[in-house]
Amino acid sequence: MAAINPSGPVPVYCQIKQDLLNQILTGILKPDDRVPSETDLAGTYSVSRMTARHALTELVNEGYLYRVHGKGTFVSRPKIECSYAPLTGFMDDMRERGFLPSSRLLGLSITSPGPDLRNKLGLSPRDKVYQIKRLRFANAEPIVIQVSHIPQPLCPGLEEENLEGNSLYSILENRYGLRLNHARQRLEATRATSEQARLLGIAKASPLLYVHRLSFLSDNTPVEFVESWYRSDRYAFEVTLYKDWSNGHRNQK
Repeated sequence: MAAINPSGPVPVYCQIKQDLLNQILTGILKPDDRVPSETDLAGTYSVSRMTARHALTELVNEGYLYRVHGKGTFVSRPKIECSYAPLTGFMDDMRERGFLPSSRLLGLSITSPGPDLRNKLGLSPRDKVYQIKRLRFANAEPIVIQVSHIPQPLCPGLEEENLEGNSLYSILENRYGLRLNHARQRLEATRATSEQARLLGIAKASPLLYVHRLSFLSDNTPVEFVESWYRSDRYAFEVTLYKDWSNGHRNQK
C-alpha cells in the first residue's frame, strides 16, 4: 500500500485509485479477487467512506473492477481486444491473441430469409440461407454468441462440415473458393436476454456488445451476414484512426 498525501496536489481519491490500480497491474490483486470494502479502505487510508467509494467507482467505470450486489467489488479479468481493421474469423482472431478457441454448435438450419436479410444478401424470393448459431469460447470461457446467415446457393452441402472444430471462413475459402475481401460492420450496445445470459454465464440484462457484419467477395457479392453478442466484460474493440484517411488506407494495404 502506497502512502497517501492528503495535502498534495493530487486528490486523495485519485491517489487511492492509483494505488489500487498499481496492485491490479502488478498482479498483487488478481482477476476475480475481492477488493477491500469502502469501510476497510477508509480505515486503511484514513479517509472517509465517500472518498473510498469515489476511488472504487472510478475503477469500476474504467473496467478494472466490477461489483456484485450483496457480495462486494472484484477485480475484472483482462479484456480480449479486437481491432476493426483485419477481416478475420473468431478462431484466427483468438489464436493471434494467444487464446485457445473452441465452439459449440447450437443450431444449423436452412431457412427462407425475411425481406431485410434477403436484401442484404442480394437473394431472390426463392433462395434459402444457412443459419448457423454457435457459442464461441476462448480458453474454455464463453465469450460470444454468433448467428451466421449464408446463401445456400453459394455453398451447397455446408451442413456436412464440422462447424465446431473448423473455421467457417476456412471452409468457405478451401471448399467453395469463397475468399472474403471486405466487410461492413456496426457495433451497438445491448443487454443480455435470459437465454443469452444462460449461455454466456452472466446475469440477465448484463451489458453486451452487439456486432453485425456483412461480408463480401472482391466483386461485392455478399457472402455472410453475421450477428454477434459479445460479453462486454471480456471483449473490447479497438480501431486505429487516421487524420488523412487516404494515407492510412494506403499504408494498410
